[in-house]
Amino acid sequence: MTTKWLYNVKIETDYLRAAGITSGTATKNVDVRLVDGVVAEVRPQQHVERAKEDFDGRGLLLLPAIREMHCHFDKSKLGLPWEPIKPAASIVERFTQEIKDLTAVNATFEDRMSRLIELELANGTTFFRSHIDVHPKIGQKFLEQAQAVLAKYQGIFGYELVAFPQHGLLLSEAYDEMKRALANGATLVGGVDPFSLDGNLEKSLQQTFDLATQFNVPIDIHLHERGDAARQTYQKMMALTADAGWQNRVTISHGYGLQDFSEVESQEIFHGLAEQGISLISSVPLDSVRPPLEEIRQAGVQLALGCDNIDDSWSPFGDGSVLEKLNRYAEIYQLTTQEALTEALSLITGQTTMGPDNFLTSGKPANFILTDSSCSAEFVARKTPVETSFYQGEICFQK
Repeated sequence: MTTKWLYNVKIETDYLRAAGITSGTATKNVDVRLVDGVVAEVRPQQHVERAKEDFDGRGLLLLPAIREMHCHFDKSKLGLPWEPIKPAASIVERFTQEIKDLTAVNATFEDRMSRLIELELANGTTFFRSHIDVHPKIGQKFLEQAQAVLAKYQGIFGYELVAFPQHGLLLSEAYDEMKRALANGATLVGGVDPFSLDGNLEKSLQQTFDLATQFNVPIDIHLHERGDAARQTYQKMMALTADAGWQNRVTISHGYGLQDFSEVESQEIFHGLAEQGISLISSVPLDSVRPPLEEIRQAGVQLALGCDNIDDSWSPFGDGSVLEKLNRYAEIYQLTTQEALTEALSLITGQTTMGPDNFLTSGKPANFILTDSSCSAEFVARKTPVETSFYQGEICFQK
């Protein structure tokens, strides 16, 4: 059993309110005892002799660590010379061009993926969900290369790997390769546009759920479908989730078509997704494809954020900061109050800083960040830099 103290850290305890106005959050300095990588005890700060393995938090604000819930380890071109994005008339043209682009780059898979990981670690990320392309043209190569890189980071951060049929589960006849990927260590089933890309909504989704139930894994499916295609897709997904008993194990990435329904239809679909525990992940795009994320969240759908494209064949943008995505979200949806900004932090951490089941509850993983900020609302609004990150009680980044 390994025991250590993370001492002299500041935590939020409650909101400061007067005359019906919230002016900030109350804080106190505490010591946190960590046993085998989990929280064991939180006590008021004490001035006692420290062991060499203990860590001085220097009065910095302790917050739950950041989760990157949507990235692509296999696609980034970080560190390579500038090259503009090539025009593409369709998603098929785009992913066909991507194979040529990645084949021609003067950098190894390991170099590209490691640059992405190091960039995000410096921004407070201690957990990654990455989609990895799987289809007959590349087989298991990208998955195996990603796993080899991750082996070098063992114990530094947590991760999930999504077997992702980027070229269409049916269109590229990827079912068998998807099975191999799941047998070889992928932990989620991915998918993309069963209606418009695969051309057979029923068969594509049925195969997706079949893979998930065979391997007892969750689903994370990219949906760019619009209009009636979106309506049919969401309705079918909710029905299959209920039939399979896969509640709280299905995620939609992007969900562009969630903006295309009437007010009555929107409420039916939003609440239907919430009832089935189907969550949504967004990169908060600034263009017109962004669905009404805050309305969806208020309807009870679990929402998380991710960077998605970071300097790849799809986009020249992206700085590897999930906090930047949250800051953008807060500005777009005018989350300006102390409460709104504080509560929004859970969109990138999956945890709360206050309340009975907060991130310092005994038994929870010791995954934290330290930042020189007065409160989490300031951290979200002003994007104060991460000074130190902890994964399972061990330092994984230090400025």
